[in-house]
Amino acid sequence: MAWASTSDLNIPAAQLEKMGRPMIRKIVEAGAGAAEQVEKEIITRRGHVRTGDLVNSIRPGEYREWLGGGAQEVYPHGDNRNGERLQTIAYVINYGRGGRKTNRDGTRSRMGDNFMRDVDAEGERAAIQAMQEESDRLMAEIGAE
Repeated sequence: MAWASTSDLNIPAAQLEKMGRPMIRKIVEAGAGAAEQVEKEIITRRGHVRTGDLVNSIRPGEYREWLGGGAQEVYPHGDNRNGERLQTIAYVINYGRGGRKTNRDGTRSRMGDNFMRDVDAEGERAAIQAMQEESDRLMAEIGAE
C-alpha cells in the first residue's frame, strides 16, 4: 500500500538530526495522512465501494523509526462485516481472482484493477509534498526560536 518515509525527502542528514525524533515523526505522519487521503480517493474513484468497509479501514500503520529517520505504511486494517480480511479484499481487487472462470451471474470474471499502481504513484507524490511542507514549516519554527 502507500508508504511515507524520510528517505524520500531532500533533507540533509545533519538537518534531520537537528530536528530531533519528535519532529521527524510529525513529518512522516503528515506524509502518511496525505497518502491515506489519496488511497481513499482512488478506491472511491475506481468504484470499489459497496459497503464502505474497505475505505473506512484505510489508515496509517504503526510508526517505525530507525537511525536518522522513520516510516509509516498506509493500508486497510481489520475485517469487513462478513469477517473477511480487508487486506485480502484489496489484494483480490488489485490482482483479480485466478482460476475463476465466471462470476455468479454467468459473466466472465473480472481481471484485477491494478489500482495500487496509482495509489503508489499518486500517494508517493502527495506524501513527499506533505512531508516537505511539514519539514519547511518545522524548520521555520526552529529558525524563529
